[in-house]
Amino acid sequence: MSVSYNDDDVNSPRDQFALTGEISDSTPRLDSGQIETKMSMMEETQQELERIIERAEAQCPEYAAIKQNATSVEDVSMDVWGALIFIVVHDLPDMRAGRMVLEGRVRSFYVFFVFMANLLIQGILLYFIIKLLMLPSLLAAQDVYEEFHDKAFDNEELDTDKFNSLSKQTKADLCGLALSQLMFVRIILFLWVTNNVGELRDTFTKMSGVVALPLLPEGLDTRLMKRDLEASPRDDNIICLNVKGKVGLIGMVFLPKFIIATVLMITGCVWLMAAENIGDLILNSLALAFVVKVDELLAEVFFPRHFLDMVSDLAFVLPARQPADKDEAMQQRAWEFIMCAITMLITMGAVEIMILFQPVIPEYEYDVHSACLDYLNEQVPWCLPWMTTCFPVSHKEL
Repeated sequence: MSVSYNDDDVNSPRDQFALTGEISDSTPRLDSGQIETKMSMMEETQQELERIIERAEAQCPEYAAIKQNATSVEDVSMDVWGALIFIVVHDLPDMRAGRMVLEGRVRSFYVFFVFMANLLIQGILLYFIIKLLMLPSLLAAQDVYEEFHDKAFDNEELDTDKFNSLSKQTKADLCGLALSQLMFVRIILFLWVTNNVGELRDTFTKMSGVVALPLLPEGLDTRLMKRDLEASPRDDNIICLNVKGKVGLIGMVFLPKFIIATVLMITGCVWLMAAENIGDLILNSLALAFVVKVDELLAEVFFPRHFLDMVSDLAFVLPARQPADKDEAMQQRAWEFIMCAITMLITMGAVEIMILFQPVIPEYEYDVHSACLDYLNEQVPWCLPWMTTCFPVSHKEL
């Protein structure tokens, strides 16, 4: 049975759904009478953080002093290690506080995955460089040096005639050893060690900075460890850390990075000194430069651009005392030059120590270079560019 209603029927339920243009009394309004739009979760979180910052600066003089004294900026490297720093100081505290959002969970998992891939790739490359390249080069260098002493010496002195009687290949192998050209090797080793000293100094500086950072005052929100400061060009500035943050950065980032850089530097020096010829020495140095850039390559290719921007906007801002006057500022600048000079001397000393205690040829007597002088002087082309009769062609009658 169907029921019908007339338009004049006051009890018609149709009137309950008529569009009158009026707003229900239950609709949220602002004081001005405008309709209040519901904020997103991220906007609510941002407003909450702003209130926390205002309350912390007003009620905690210690935190206000930390912010005031934060003036010395140390940028975070834009690589896998920098991404891990971001996770340690941003996402892990949110996870412990139970406020991590979906983006933070995905980001943390993916950064840890790429970080482990970086360690795995560098470890595998280092293993095969040692196993398949460095150790065979050591063996070849020791074999050719043994043959040199066995066949070219008489009564523990070099016999020029016996040396000249060696095969051309043997002399080429012997005189091509990297250790036979110590000046050239010193330059290559100096550049390689300099590259690693820069990495080690940067890591040590940041690790010392993390230790020197003030502790987050007790009871404050961990989000207050990062602030936007007028004294820094970066958006996210780490001005203090809690104990867990310091331990996490030192144990997960700086110590592993320091150890890896040290192992790479020593292994690379040995591999370079074991080069069987100068060409291999150049190629090996280029290969090592590629290995140390793996972390930057992975970050550049496999991290989203917005995340790289976030990492580039991250910095440590340390408390630093400003110079009292221009004379003190001048003395500080002079001291920086002295420290750079000391670093350079340490680098040169490390190169000399590596050569002095090189494991390529134990008890090496540095006698190859003098023996090879005449041979190397003969290694010049006999056909010069302006000569036209170097390679005559015989004309046969057809």
